[in-house]
Parts: sequence; structure tokens; C-alpha cells
Amino acid sequence: MFNQRMLSSEGPVTHDDKPAADELATAAELTTGYWGEAFRASEQQSWRQFGRAPFGLMVAGLTADRGCVCVAVNETYCELSGCSRGEVSGANFLSFFHPDDQPALDLLIEGVLAGATDQIEAEARLLRRDGEIVWVGLTGSVIRPPVGQRYLAIFIEDTTARQQARAEIQRLERELQRSRRLASLGQLVGGISHDFSNTLTVVSNYASLVRDELVIAEATESAAKWGPVRWDVEQIGEAADHAKKLIRHLVAFAKRQETEPALVDLGQLISDATGLLGEVLGENVPIVTRHTDGLWEVQSDPGLLQQAIVNIALNARDAMPGGGEVVIDTANIDMENLPADWRGTAELAELLPGRYVAFRVSDTGSGMDADTVERAFEPFFTTKGGDSAAGLGLSVVRRFATQSGGNAWLRSEPGQGTTVTVVLPAAAGSDSPAIYQARAAESAGMVLVVDDEPAIRSVAHRVLTTAGYQVVTAANGDEAVRLLGNPELAVDMILTDMVMPGMTGAAFAAQAKAMRPGLPILYMSGYEPQDVAGAVGIDPHAQIISKPFSRPALLAKVTQMLTAESAIGRGQS
Repeated sequence: MFNQRMLSSEGPVTHDDKPAADELATAAELTTGYWGEAFRASEQQSWRQFGRAPFGLMVAGLTADRGCVCVAVNETYCELSGCSRGEVSGANFLSFFHPDDQPALDLLIEGVLAGATDQIEAEARLLRRDGEIVWVGLTGSVIRPPVGQRYLAIFIEDTTARQQARAEIQRLERELQRSRRLASLGQLVGGISHDFSNTLTVVSNYASLVRDELVIAEATESAAKWGPVRWDVEQIGEAADHAKKLIRHLVAFAKRQETEPALVDLGQLISDATGLLGEVLGENVPIVTRHTDGLWEVQSDPGLLQQAIVNIALNARDAMPGGGEVVIDTANIDMENLPADWRGTAELAELLPGRYVAFRVSDTGSGMDADTVERAFEPFFTTKGGDSAAGLGLSVVRRFATQSGGNAWLRSEPGQGTTVTVVLPAAAGSDSPAIYQARAAESAGMVLVVDDEPAIRSVAHRVLTTAGYQVVTAANGDEAVRLLGNPELAVDMILTDMVMPGMTGAAFAAQAKAMRPGLPILYMSGYEPQDVAGAVGIDPHAQIISKPFSRPALLAKVTQMLTAESAIGRGQS
């Protein structure tokens, strides 16, 4: 800071210092001649010390009628502000700062003028001559010369990097808070999905069993009598299937995990989603769909694919508060022979050679500027206000696309709407995947079912025995170990819950393998396998079927494992 010692003269002004001295003297005269001889005599020493300092320095006069008026600045301040000394001298101190910051600075200056304080300290936005904003820290002290009026010496430090770092820390803190909320949601969903999955497994499998009985009754007794009952049971099964999808999608969103892929007719899925979107988007946002003839199938999770379409459409709706139009179109893309309108698309260059299927969702909304486009796919980035906007919609879309082996991007300009493009690998072939059929004559065997839930044991027993298997059940690991200790019990396979009270599925499996080496084991879990497999010590290569599982899925898995084991046995014999 300036002080009385710095105001003392230490020799005549040299040739090199004379321009700065003349400038200061002229500025002093322009500001009503308030500056005494002591101030001008000290100019040489002070500017020799502070002219090229790493911080800006401004000397401003304090007068009751003119307020805080700039008298002189060092070269660093000129570089910082983009102004020359001539442009600064005689100007009001506040005029260099952002209008929103001027009232607070004015209060500080008023306190100095009134004699309430001799110090100021603040952070403000300095407006450069080229219009750029620079964050600065201001630290000033009042200097009282032996004669004449007071002036204010202000150090100006560029704090832009510090402000940016502070803003980034705040952003990361918000992201951490949101991540913690998502983690808590994931834990809650995991617990709920476990119990709900057990219930849905029972409901859906019993519905399937009853439906088969009713089909037989229709054929042998009376279609008029049993047909309506069969239809009622089928509605129960469809409702259970819908609930299964809801649970999978909720877990996938809360924990950001993939679910099981399947062959999907994208055109049909978009058509099915249009009805839902019509309800969500409202009457003032009509949807137009344009499908390519002969659209290839994709291998993808249909629930997550539909969720991606809905997420994009919701963003489009929010960009059109006054109404507009959403267009969804599809295309086949062969990387070796790109359609004309896809050539030169930079994002396609990131994909491996092969065939892909694309869909584009375009809106007629407000569009985005370049900065927003660049950040649109960032997790937690959102232009929507309030806590309800988590900023996960487009982030989930890109994650889904890239994990599927494709890509997602967008094009947008202010006032020109937005187009989001998602590209997914085409499925190998177009035939529907083969479904394992339980063939009792070929794959009948003895299955040991271990689960602490009586309803799960009961429905697994019913499903397997109906398909021709023999089944023995155990309520826990200890009981199952006792059964395996009986050499007269010929067990061909074990179906066991992964998480049980007392002896866990992993501990039971270890004992079972020791007692009967080579016995195939299929684990069941109502939790996400990735969450619990490592925690309970399950082999990462173990066979796992997730609850809720359907009757065909269970029979397919059991048949597959027993057939594979039988083939190994034949190879060894």
C-alpha cells in the first residue's frame, strides 16, 4: 500500500520517467488542482516501484463534489483493462466496472468519502474496453498527504481464474449432491425391486400355468365357458410383465445399468411410443413419423430404447412452450455405402464398420447456442430451473447409445430448432431369436431348488415339474446341504437364491461343489447381479437368472445348462 514514506521525494525526474510525471501532473491539474507538491514529487519513486508490478494500481482522488476520480494507473492496469492512461485519467472510478457491481462499490466509496473507513476490499467485474469481463479483487487504502486533499490507492488483482475455479467447485459440489441422491435412490430401488421381483415371479408364473390349463379346458370342454377366463388370466400375465418392465427401467435409471437386449423392430417401437408421447407432449405438439422401408432390426433393450425416445421428446416439448411439431424419422446406414444425406457426418467416423439403424427426433423449438450444444450431453447439465431438472435426459440417451455400440449427437441453432440423432448397430440377421423349449423327454432331471421364500420354492416346483423335471426343495443352505448328503438323492442341477439369511448362496454353493463336483448351479437374485455377486463371493462367471423371471426364461435356462452338462458328460465318456 501507499503510505507517507512512499510520498517523499528521492531525486529529480529522469528523462525516462518524465512522460509519466507529466501525465500525472496534467491529470492532477485536470482534477481541479487538488494535489500538492508532495504528491508530484513522489511520483518518480512510486511508479518506478509499481509501474510493472504483477497487479494493477490505480490512484484516485477523493473529492466531495466529484467522488472518486482516477488520476493515474500503472502499465499493468492498462493491460488488464485495455485502456490507455489518457482514457483512464479524469474518469470516474465506478465507470470501469459492471453496472450490477457499481452500487456495492459506490457504497464503499461513500464510506471512504464520509471518513467512516480508510480501507476498501471487494470483488467486482472489470469491463475491458473490448467488452470482455475480467473478475478482479480490489484492495484500497486512503492516503493523506501532508498538504492537499486525500486520494485512494487501489490494488487491482486479476481473479478470473480463481472465480472460475470457485464456480467449478460449486458445480462439482452440486453434481456430488445429485450423485448422492441418485445413489440413495439406487439403494432404495434395489431393496424394493428385490421384494417386488419375488412377488412378480410368483404372479407371472402361476398366471402362465393357469393359462395353459385353460387352453386345454377350452379345447376339451367349452371354449365359451373357459375362453373369457383365459382372457382374464392373460391380462394378469400382461400386467405382471408390464410391472417387470417398470422395475427394470427404474433400476436402470436409478443405477444407470443396462438390462437385457432383444431383437427390436425400431419402426414398430416408435409407432407404439407415439401414442404415449401424444399424451405426454399434449395437443399443441403433434408428432410426425417417417419410416424407411425395410428398416433393419436392432439388438437392444426395448424399454431403455423407448426411454431414450421419450427423454428426447420431453426435451423437445420443453423447448416449445408455445407449441410446435416433433418429427421422428428413421434410416438404415451401411458404413460402406452411406446414404447421400449422411455423408460427411463426423460422428459416424467414430463408429466401427458395419450396418446401423438411426432415428432422428427434430423439433421446431427455440434451439440452443453453441455453448449449450457443446454441454448438452454432460451429466447433470440442464438449462431448466428448479431441482426437478436433474439434467440426466440426454446424458442417459448418449450412455445408452454408446454402450449399445452406437452413438448420439445433436444439431441446433438459436431459433432453428434441435435435431437429436441416435445410431444403433443393426442386429445380425433378421430372424427372431430362437427360444429354448423345455423338452421333458430330452432334458428331464432332478433339480434342487433352494430359496427362503416359500412362494418362490412353490412356483419353481410347479413350473419345473410341469415341464417334466423332478424337483426337491430346501428353505435354506443348511437344509440343502443335508439333502445333498444323502447319496441316494440323484441331483442333476441346483437352482438357488443368491442372498439368503444364514448361509448365503455362495457359501452353500461352495459346500455343494465340494460334496458333488461338477454339479451345475444356477443362481436366482431379486437384486441386480452386479451389485451383490462380488459382495457375497459369487464367481463372476456364474450363471445367474434375475427375478422376476418368466416361466419360459426359467425353463430355457435350466434346459440350456442341463443340455450343456450332458454334452460334457458324453464327451468325457
